[in-house]
Amino acid sequence: SLSGKTTIAAALGRRLSDGGATVALSRLAGDANAAADARLLAGLAFNADRRPEPLQAPALGGDADVSLVEAPAGDPRSALASLSARAVVVVAYADPLPAGIPSFCEALGDACAGVAITRVPVRRLEATRAAAAAIGVRLLGLIAEDRTLAAPTLGAVAEALEAGSSSLNSASETVMDRPIISSISADPAQGYFARYGPNAVIVRGDKPDQQLGALNAGAPCLIVTGGLPVLSYVEERAADEGITVLRTRYDTVAAVERLEALYGVTPFSGHAKVERIAELAGELDISSLI
Repeated sequence: SLSGKTTIAAALGRRLSDGGATVALSRLAGDANAAADARLLAGLAFNADRRPEPLQAPALGGDADVSLVEAPAGDPRSALASLSARAVVVVAYADPLPAGIPSFCEALGDACAGVAITRVPVRRLEATRAAAAAIGVRLLGLIAEDRTLAAPTLGAVAEALEAGSSSLNSASETVMDRPIISSISADPAQGYFARYGPNAVIVRGDKPDQQLGALNAGAPCLIVTGGLPVLSYVEERAADEGITVLRTRYDTVAAVERLEALYGVTPFSGHAKVERIAELAGELDISSLI
């Protein structure tokens, strides 16, 4: 679970479509993320400019050249039999590399096309490749740790903070890969915000000067902590500019602890993640799949 199966499905869909195939993506039921993953994959396709965009993909069993089906974590042999699948791609995360991968692949027999390993620290790419080779794993590719892929969406952030919000609907799938914490000093910090270009600023409710400094620097989201009301002129300014304001009862330390727990473990979702895995998809060897 959360090894990166949906990420790899999107990446394989991109690689296959780059080769001229039409691809249907779907998700089998069986775990807590199935419904959300199914919605994402059902609407995923790539346009003629080779950029990802939400389109209606061909239905499973329809006119697609290739059907990619994500199975829930665990033994996929029943799904393999019921779908008459030609190949199984095993997805595993790198930290640590599961010792049982060879026996898992062996149980799949000739249907096992290989293993994709995700979340590999950049400094350990070659070591992970060597470790996989040493235990006899056929690698389809390694996906390095990536800030965008690891980050939660704004919708997930709002849920974790139990936050009230404004202008969230249109921004709920925005990936929060560059949040920063506002200064505790009296400095409005506008230069600080401008220098780092965050896509969210975590700021105390009693710091309207810093809230305005973040808005002046172009921050697209404020996460206001401490349960205090946001002053009306900050709210009005944010509303005029379409900037999301999340208001949480948690203080800054508690809010950051809750956000920290989301990174690296939230399901694959959001258009920015689709774009990012499309950039990384060239690493995957699809020769055994076609």
